[in-house]
Amino acid sequence: MRVHVALAALLVLTLTGCFKARQAEAPSRATPAGTVEMFKTYARQKNREGEWDILSPAFKDRLSQRAGRNVDLADWVQARDMYATDPKVAQAERFLQNAVVVNTVPDGPNAVKATIQVSGGPFISKSGVIRMVKLDRWELYVRGQSEPYTGTNNDPLFGVEPKADGSYVVWYRDAPGGPRSEEVIPASNVANFKRDGRWYVDHLGSLEGQFM
Repeated sequence: MRVHVALAALLVLTLTGCFKARQAEAPSRATPAGTVEMFKTYARQKNREGEWDILSPAFKDRLSQRAGRNVDLADWVQARDMYATDPKVAQAERFLQNAVVVNTVPDGPNAVKATIQVSGGPFISKSGVIRMVKLDRWELYVRGQSEPYTGTNNDPLFGVEPKADGSYVVWYRDAPGGPRSEEVIPASNVANFKRDGRWYVDHLGSLEGQFM
């Protein structure tokens, strides 16, 4: 199963790099092109948590279904680091810098499809279409904790519910539709709660089956 996750890491890295704006755009999750630039920055920095965060909940759910269990950040980190010295992975990371987008079209509310064209590389076709979505992202900051609870509004495994008294319920599931565990954050412990829209890689189109 680890090999499948590693191949997923390789192909996602290559294809998201393919979604490159014709004019450079500053790394930012506020736009599709900026999100790709952010992914490339994370890859250069070996920031695996940043890479993982750019994949949509739906993408992660499909990856878990193929693996037969919940695939999480720890799997992503292990797979990416395990294959970091693989010549094919290194080639893919260099190769993504030369890819270009030849067309982009809307694909429903807050979603786009991008046709990408490449000059050749491991495991992938010379062209393909990837999908990106803009999701409502939330961050719950708790007093005494350095990192916030973070999620998106349509994640089937992790979510948050505000209560009238100012407290929040953070809930978890091991599998979509399964029983959930809850943690109550009292209002007195809540430092801040924020929502914003961010872009995510949601689907690799016909290319997804090549590694899934």
